[in-house]
This record gives sequence, C-alpha cells and structure tokens, in this order.
Amino acid sequence: MHRTVLITDNDAGPADLERAVLEPAGYAVVHADCRTGEEVVAAVREHRPQGLLVQYAPMTADVLARCTGVRALFRYGVGMDNVDEQAAAELGIVARNVPDYGSAEVADHAVALLLSLLRGLPAWSAATAAGDWPGRGALRDPAELAATTVGLLGFGAIAREVARRCRAFGTTVLAGDPYAPAEVAAQAGVELVEVGELFARSDAVSVHAPLTATTRGIVDAAALGRMRPGGYLVNTARAGLVDRAALERALADGTLAGVGLDVWWDEPADPADPLLRDPRVLVTPHVAWLSPGSARRLRTSAAERLLAVLSEEPDPARAGGPDGSRP
Repeated sequence: MHRTVLITDNDAGPADLERAVLEPAGYAVVHADCRTGEEVVAAVREHRPQGLLVQYAPMTADVLARCTGVRALFRYGVGMDNVDEQAAAELGIVARNVPDYGSAEVADHAVALLLSLLRGLPAWSAATAAGDWPGRGALRDPAELAATTVGLLGFGAIAREVARRCRAFGTTVLAGDPYAPAEVAAQAGVELVEVGELFARSDAVSVHAPLTATTRGIVDAAALGRMRPGGYLVNTARAGLVDRAALERALADGTLAGVGLDVWWDEPADPADPLLRDPRVLVTPHVAWLSPGSARRLRTSAAERLLAVLSEEPDPARAGGPDGSRP
C-alpha cells in the first residue's frame, strides 16, 4: 500500500521531527511548499498521501474535494480559519488542530504586550533614546497595575493562563465568553460578564477568541465605543477578530491610547502601512507562540495525532474506494 504524508507547507525548517514520528510507522514524508490551493491539489495528485500536515495553505471546500485519498489533516496551530472544517467532515476527512502546544507562550506574550502598553514602555524608551530623558508629565503616566481592570475576550486555555498572570500583578480580571463554565472562572478569580460590559468596564482588553463567521469583526466600532477614553487593546489571536477601520478611528479619537498586535490583517504586513509607524501601536510578527519547546511540541504533536488517526481502520464508504474516488 502506498503510504505517504504530505506536509503542504511549514516554515519551521526541515521535516526531521515529523519524519522521526512517521517514518518508523511506515509513512514516507514529503515536504512541499504549497502557497495556493492549486499547488496543494497538484501535490496531492503527485504524491497520493493519506494524511496532510498543513500550516497556511488554503484548505477550502474546493481544494478538499479534489484531495482524493486523503483521510485526515492536522493543522500546525490552534486556529482553523484556513480549513473548511464542515466541508472536510462532509467528505469524510478528519480535520483537526493542535490546541495545546503553546498556551503558556502565547499568554506570556499577551501579558508582555499588555504590560508594555500599560507601563508606557515604547514611548518612554523612544523618548529616552532620542535624548529627552523625560520626567513626570512629559508623557502619559504609567498605569497602576493594582488599579487596572483587564478584560479577556474569550476564556479558553490561553486566556486562563493570561488571567493567572494578570492576577499575580493585582489586576481585576473580567472575561466575556458565553461558553466558559462559571465554576472555572470563579476558581480563577475572574468575573464572567457580557461582552458589552467587558468593554465598558475594562481599562485594557486582550483578545483570545477563535475566528469564526460569528466572531469575525467582533471588536468593532460599537465594542470599542463602550471603552473609556485612553484604553488599550491587545490581540494575539487572529487579526480578523478586530475591525481595522474601527481600531484606527479609536486611535484617532483617543478611545485607544495604545494597541499591541501579534497578528496582522494581511501577513506579512506591508512595511509602508502607516499603522506600523504609529508610535502607539506595538507590533510583533505572529511569534507569540514561539519558543524552542513550543515549536518542537507543535510539530511532534501534529505528526503523532495524524499517525493515530491514520492507524485506525479507514471506513471505505467515507475515505474513498481503492481508486481514490469519493462517494
């Protein structure tokens, strides 16, 4: 039997970690560099894989329908916004993520952005480097952390880690998440509130929701308009959760005093984008998840979970017949 796993794309380097998991089980690993759906389809036709490991390649309904013989795919990461999960399910393709590889790292990064903004580090550093040696009154006073309320939009694993870190600084923590268990929030010392109340009461909001059709643009003009002037926004989740035009207006009218972003609307960001030059905007290049340990865990876990699925007996009626056809 032809046994192959195709890595559609992965910018982490050679596939040595994936091969260490899959090759002893009898799977050849092909590492491609697919940027488009057509490139994915061409690679699938050439190598006839049973499983896919996917990073950024678009796995749309059309692409998945043409991936004959593929039984499962795992995405390197938590977000599944480049994978049409409903289409995969209808085609009998198992499509899953790796939800638990870097929660601590993303939480660390979100809090680092948050603290940098609350304490005004970018502005103080820039002024000092320019030779100003600013004193009190020259710039916005840093926040008193114990008097700060931080709102978490979403209360999954990462947000819970953020809450634990924020609580250590003495901040009051709110969370807006209709699916979060009340007892989990209570144990974490976090108050669950409606999303509108979250924005109205928070000095800073950190975004930790998944990007879905329902949540796209959830941080919009109405949400930001509920914040008190001089608030802060941090997003280490997905750029599409934030309405960019609304964010720019909130910066212009003073609703937001600062923004920390690890995600951008079109990655990589255009160096000429004026928002990148706004001194109130602190940007990192989608690296919140990154550490040597998290990178290893992500790649190894994705390969191990894919192998576990492929090791199960396939259902011919769902996975396709001997010729790779689908029902």
